[in-house]
Amino acid sequence: MFKKISILFLCLASISQAQTPFQNNQDKFDDFTYRQGNNQRTASGNPGPDYWQNGADYVLAVELDDVKNTISGTVTITYHNNSPEPLDFVWIHLEQNRYKNDSRGALTTPIQGYRFDGDLDGGYTISNVKAKSGRSESTKHLITDTRMQVFFDEPIAPKGGKATVSMNFDYKIPGKGLDRMGRLDVAKGTVYSMAQWYPRVAVFDNVLGWNTEPYLGAGEFYLGYGDFDYKVTVPYDHIVVGSGALQNEKEVLPVALQNRMRQAEKSDKTVHIIKPEEVGNTQITRPKQSGKLTWHFIMENTRDIAFASSKAFIWDAARMNLPDGKKPLPSQLILLKVMVITAGNAQQNTQKLPLNFTQTNGTLILIQQP
Repeated sequence: MFKKISILFLCLASISQAQTPFQNNQDKFDDFTYRQGNNQRTASGNPGPDYWQNGADYVLAVELDDVKNTISGTVTITYHNNSPEPLDFVWIHLEQNRYKNDSRGALTTPIQGYRFDGDLDGGYTISNVKAKSGRSESTKHLITDTRMQVFFDEPIAPKGGKATVSMNFDYKIPGKGLDRMGRLDVAKGTVYSMAQWYPRVAVFDNVLGWNTEPYLGAGEFYLGYGDFDYKVTVPYDHIVVGSGALQNEKEVLPVALQNRMRQAEKSDKTVHIIKPEEVGNTQITRPKQSGKLTWHFIMENTRDIAFASSKAFIWDAARMNLPDGKKPLPSQLILLKVMVITAGNAQQNTQKLPLNFTQTNGTLILIQQP
C-alpha cells in the first residue's frame, strides 16, 4: 500500500512540474523581437498611415565677444505640434549648463578625470522668457540642469497647432568643450568652434513622449527637423562659416573674395578664397577696417546648425557635383600653424566625402585643427 501511494505521489508531482511554464526573461526583449506594428509605424519600422513628427523653426541673432569670450543673443522658436494630443509645455535642451560646476555631468565625472572633462565656469543666463499659444502669453518656466520646461497658458493644439517660445541668453564660451566645441588659441588669433550653442527643443514622439535625458557630456541628442534663420555678429576681422547658405555675401566679403567664390563655384580644383599669406591682412580680406559685421545664414529642413569664427583662417573652396544637379560649395578652413602639414589635397579629399552628407541647401564646412 505504501509503495502504491509513493508511486502516485511521484506521478502527480511529475504532472504538476510538466504543467508549470518555464520561467525566462524573453518578455524583456519584446520591444526588439516582437513587433506587430500599428498605424503610426509598421512592423518593419517604416512610417505608417498615421505617422507624425513634430518640429521647430528657429530665428537666432547672436554676438560673439572675443575679449570676454562670450555669446549673447536671442532666439525665437516656432514649435509645430503634429501629434494627436494637445501639449501644455515643451522641453528645451540647454547643453551649455553642462559647464557649470554643479551640473550632473560635472558631478558624475570620475575624480581622476576622463575624456569628457570640460570647463566648469560657464552655463546659460536666461532671461525674458515668453511662451505664446493662441492669444495667451506665459513666462512660466523651470530650469533643471541641462533641461528647461516652458509652460503655455493655452495648450498647443494637436494635428498642426503652433506656438512660439522666445528668450534672451548668454554664456561664456568654454575653452575645452567636450570634443564638440570650444576655443583654440593659435598664432594669428583664437578659433571659436560653436556647436550645441543655442537652446534646442527636445523631441516629442509616440515612443517615449518627451525625450529629456540630461546632457552629461558623453552623448548626443535625438533632434527634430526645422528651418533655421540665424545671424552672427563678430569683430570686423573675423571670418564666419556656418551651416546653410550665406545670405549677405556682399556685406561681409570684399569684391575680390566674392570673385574668388564665383571662381570656386565653377572649379573642381581648390581655389584659395583667403591665401596663407593673406591671413591677418584685413585690407585684402575684409570689407571694412573697424567695428563689427553680421553674417546671415539660412538652412532649411535640418536637425541642427553649427558655426566657426576666427581671424586666423586660410579659406579654400571648390564645387561638389551632386547626383541631383546641385552644386554646393564645400569649404576647407585651415589654421596657419598647421597649414604645411595639413593643407595638401585636403580640399580634394573633402569633395570625395559620401554624397549623402552634403544633401543640403548649404555648405559643408571642415575645420582642420592640429
